[in-house]
Amino acid sequence: MKVVVENTVCLNTGDAAILLAIRHILKTILGDSAEFLVFDSQPEIAARLYPKEDYPDIELRKLPSESFFKYKYDENTVKNALKQVYNQAVFHALRHVGSGNYLDRRFFSDDDRKSLALYRDADLVITTGGTYLVENYSLERRINEFKVGEMLGKRPIFFTQSLGPFDKPYNRRMLQPVFARSPLILLRDERSREHILDLVDNPEKCHVVADAVFALADVERVKALTIVGRPAPTGRVGISVRHWHYVKDGEGGMGRYIDSVREIATRLVRDHGKQVTFISTCQGVPEYAHDDSKTATVIVEGLAPEIASHVTVDASFHTPEQLMAAVKEFDFVVATRMHMMIMSLCVGTPVLPIAYEFKTKELAKRIGVSDVLLDIDAVTPDEACGKLDRFVGALDHYRAVSLGAVLEEHASAMSAADLIRPLLDRSAPKGAQPPLEDVEEDLARLA
Repeated sequence: MKVVVENTVCLNTGDAAILLAIRHILKTILGDSAEFLVFDSQPEIAARLYPKEDYPDIELRKLPSESFFKYKYDENTVKNALKQVYNQAVFHALRHVGSGNYLDRRFFSDDDRKSLALYRDADLVITTGGTYLVENYSLERRINEFKVGEMLGKRPIFFTQSLGPFDKPYNRRMLQPVFARSPLILLRDERSREHILDLVDNPEKCHVVADAVFALADVERVKALTIVGRPAPTGRVGISVRHWHYVKDGEGGMGRYIDSVREIATRLVRDHGKQVTFISTCQGVPEYAHDDSKTATVIVEGLAPEIASHVTVDASFHTPEQLMAAVKEFDFVVATRMHMMIMSLCVGTPVLPIAYEFKTKELAKRIGVSDVLLDIDAVTPDEACGKLDRFVGALDHYRAVSLGAVLEEHASAMSAADLIRPLLDRSAPKGAQPPLEDVEEDLARLA
């Protein structure tokens, strides 16, 4: 069986972990013969990081929405208007793809046609999990991807999302028919479910389950740690940081966050005798827009020399498997990136979280650490140190509560298989096309 997974950004190790988790969950239904056609933002680079010899069942291809269409990048009104006209022509040309006529030749390369054929003939379409349907970002590319799928007759399953709220009329108007076509929408938290209740045709198809990456949990190791209790301390702690463009008070807010993390590192070395390693899910890939090691380096450069000598920045790229192996060696992790948090928990390493979006706050409640959670919009060095001391002082308690919750989150993540299984018998015929009048209506709505 061939499965399309669209909207991935595999240069982000957290997003790659979601992909591997989706693959793991679906293989419990489809078996090892399943093939995954992954439509990614930068597939050539992703293929270098995740080579075919290591992931033989994954084929990485360029997202049609980023290959076919043109997008606003400046304030030139005329250029941006012409891009919209061009995009409408692309949608029209999609009706003729593979025909060999002028529109087909003008708008699509041979590789484009192959991608569309693979997409059209896939047995299942998954739009990947994550946090890409929030209005901090432009949703035009994602909406265009959904429209391409719709014109190929596909009904995407939404894997575990944190999404919304949707206040912009354009987003509400365009996403409503997308949600209506989807047979299943998986959400990471009740808050996200509430965000789309007025946009879905049938709320019964919306299910709250754990983040897909919990499916990768080392269940035997976590169970053993819940029985044995505290493992032998290594004296090492990991810290994940990030730059966040939307922090309250702008650069002043980022400065406050950086000062707070710098104070955490200082307290860990000076008062708790730890060796500190900065390591994260977005680093070590020059072609990717985000590199958390740059923020980590700024923090370390501001440490006193006697503290900095006990602190390192791991700036290398790590696959999800490599990252989880690394965090096994830490006594605990201070995590800003949510999937750094989840992957640490998956191997039994407790986490002190720093939230930059509501998704982390919701997760912190479920794993029993909301009382020590730090909020990037409000954190101060004093608060950070106070909660760090509370966390370290009751580490055995937080470990026991969190790891018990991990087993529940793992079961919840795996339950997605039971929700998907009934849909396999009801899949639309391969290559099914919507009625021509529906396509015309869609184009009119886009216009």
